[in-house]
Amino acid sequence: MSFERITLNEILEDGEILQGLREAVQRRLAFSDETEHEKVHALTNRAMHPECSFDRKHRLMLCALALAPEEVGWGFKLRERIHRVLYHD
Repeated sequence: MSFERITLNEILEDGEILQGLREAVQRRLAFSDETEHEKVHALTNRAMHPECSFDRKHRLMLCALALAPEEVGWGFKLRERIHRVLYHD
């Protein structure tokens, strides 16, 4: 078994990315109701812990949909909705 060496700079960069993501989620949820909280949580959970090939392939789009839905096109929103109804609900 081999282990990849990770540098301190890589760890710090990952931490900065995660902190930025955490702040974006907090901003998104600041003025949201419980239903919106659940949607954001479900989408970010699917992006961070994908359980199917669709979620693995579209991790970044799922994050974008959770954090800035107005920036995501209707085509992906429709595909995600169909996928969610068939496989996640």
